[in-house]
Amino acid sequence: MEIIDKKMDSHRKTATIVGILFIFAIVMLFVGEALYKPILDSPDYLDNAYPNKTVVITGILLEFTGVPAVVLLSLLLFPVLKRHNEVLALGYVVFRLFEAALLSVAYISKLSLVNLSQDYLSKGGVDASYFQYIGSSIQSVNHWAGTQGLIYHIAFALGSMMLYYVLYRSKLVPRFISAWGFIAAIALLIGSVLINIGIFAGVSEVGLELIFALPIAVAEIMLSIWLIVKGFDPSAITSAYAKTDTNEV
Repeated sequence: MEIIDKKMDSHRKTATIVGILFIFAIVMLFVGEALYKPILDSPDYLDNAYPNKTVVITGILLEFTGVPAVVLLSLLLFPVLKRHNEVLALGYVVFRLFEAALLSVAYISKLSLVNLSQDYLSKGGVDASYFQYIGSSIQSVNHWAGTQGLIYHIAFALGSMMLYYVLYRSKLVPRFISAWGFIAAIALLIGSVLINIGIFAGVSEVGLELIFALPIAVAEIMLSIWLIVKGFDPSAITSAYAKTDTNEV
């Protein structure tokens, strides 16, 4: 009985930490983008990036702090999820690591725009087309690999589907949260593909991205709050350990 209690306490702490890391990553994403996005997404980013380098760099670094957070939460969840589905638990970690790699490339490319802006301004506007060509190439990396890029959305959506599927089958959290998250991940995946192949040509991409991304953001917030306040369902944990012990015997 004492061993079970210790395991419950351990899982309760894990749930709390994971919930906090989820919220931290979400907050840093929105705060970071709010700082640098209006500058780097502006048509005049070559003129504005370097003069506003403090704001841009601060925003990117704040957003980057969410990258190790999501990797860490996947690693913390792995021992819990693997008792219910080890393959998908490992898959979730792998996709989170892939996300981290994609975002790291995107953030480095965004930081390079500050240097490009500095070079552009130091030339006094000479050879503007050359700098605009380089800037467009860098921005294309952000378009595909950044937090609003198709490749990132595919990796994020597939990883989320694995997470919420295991949570749904295991009943570690209420099934309405898991079901919402799984459906929201599918919606994000489908929406991102449709946007990038031009199905919604003429419609604001920013508005469409918000529509498809909002449900999964709500799912992560609900999951985070539940994990912090309630933790994992004790009966689901007990059941998982009972099955494991039986198989080992």
